[in-house]
Amino acid sequence: MKDFRPRIRLACELLLACSVGMALPFPAVAGEPSAVPADPFPDTPSNRALFESSLRQYEAIDREHGHFADVNGIRMHYLEWGDARGVPLVWSHGSTSTGFELAQVGQGLADLGYHVFAITYRGHGQTQVTSYEFSLAHIADDIAALLDQKGHACAVIGGLSLGGGVATTFYENYPQRATALVLEDGGAEIVQNRMERTFANVKSFMDALPPTDWAVTDRFAAYRAAALPYLPLLQAKPELASTFHSFVRQDAAGAWRFHADTARLLGNGAASVDPARGHELSLLAQSWRRVHPVITYRNLKVPMLIIDPTGDDAGPFGSFSPEYARLQAMHPQLIRHVEYPETFHAAHPQRPEWFLRDMGELLARIRASGSDACLRRN
Repeated sequence: MKDFRPRIRLACELLLACSVGMALPFPAVAGEPSAVPADPFPDTPSNRALFESSLRQYEAIDREHGHFADVNGIRMHYLEWGDARGVPLVWSHGSTSTGFELAQVGQGLADLGYHVFAITYRGHGQTQVTSYEFSLAHIADDIAALLDQKGHACAVIGGLSLGGGVATTFYENYPQRATALVLEDGGAEIVQNRMERTFANVKSFMDALPPTDWAVTDRFAAYRAAALPYLPLLQAKPELASTFHSFVRQDAAGAWRFHADTARLLGNGAASVDPARGHELSLLAQSWRRVHPVITYRNLKVPMLIIDPTGDDAGPFGSFSPEYARLQAMHPQLIRHVEYPETFHAAHPQRPEWFLRDMGELLARIRASGSDACLRRN
């Protein structure tokens, strides 16, 4: 079996530097040493039990809520909660994540009155593709095609991180089909500006990061490698354990791999964060760099929720709050900017209660503003 520990340590350092929630302490595991071991997720009976129970939970979620939609020449996986009486909500995950990131709050959103579609977009999870010639606009087209299949004229469009970029790109291309927008630490800042400001801080980490394409024959080893960079969050919230099963897939040769080819999706090494080298990268990376909410939302007509986790403001990317506040000031009657203190990049898995609270408030604003009129005409 390959030893992933050096690679995983480096990935963890990068995630820490990029403020993705790694500042949580390693809590002690019952029956095991309280100090952080050389291998923080060893092959022990307790970790095997966690693996097995979370795998059963993952498979149960997929059986009950998982579906596929044939759209624009691809087979897109999505999870669904709620029924046709709810307000449609299409959620796009962060880069290298999947639609399973919403599993913890999917039923809660349905209970609020949403009809949830948590997609796994191109090149991730169970939505594998043969061509990587796609952009954020192509993903927006896939969402529009999904809405057509479901008979929905419009929907709330939301996402985390790169998924927020999907949401902003959707509004740029289909403004009449957005009932409201949810931007969770992504899609509400000018990406090119961020890259220019932070390149010197992150270049050394990207230069040192090794390739992420690994292959093992044992599913536990694959799960372990996928979950390790997020281990503090996993240990703090064991209910998230099933999500990380969606981060691995079995290839045609029977090997288990990470589910997304990050180098092909967004580039690798210094070029992936160099503001002057976007032309060398994939269409997805190029389109992400073009996300410019000040331009896209100049004529915003529907309610928006910006979720701003401020626990990573001291990281190399700095604080996005000024840019979020700038966007909010353009449309103060439509945009609500909510800070989540002591919370890192992926906010809703850490603060599900806050997330559901704010999504409930958004639903009230949708109904008060009449932006759901497109649903009543449907």
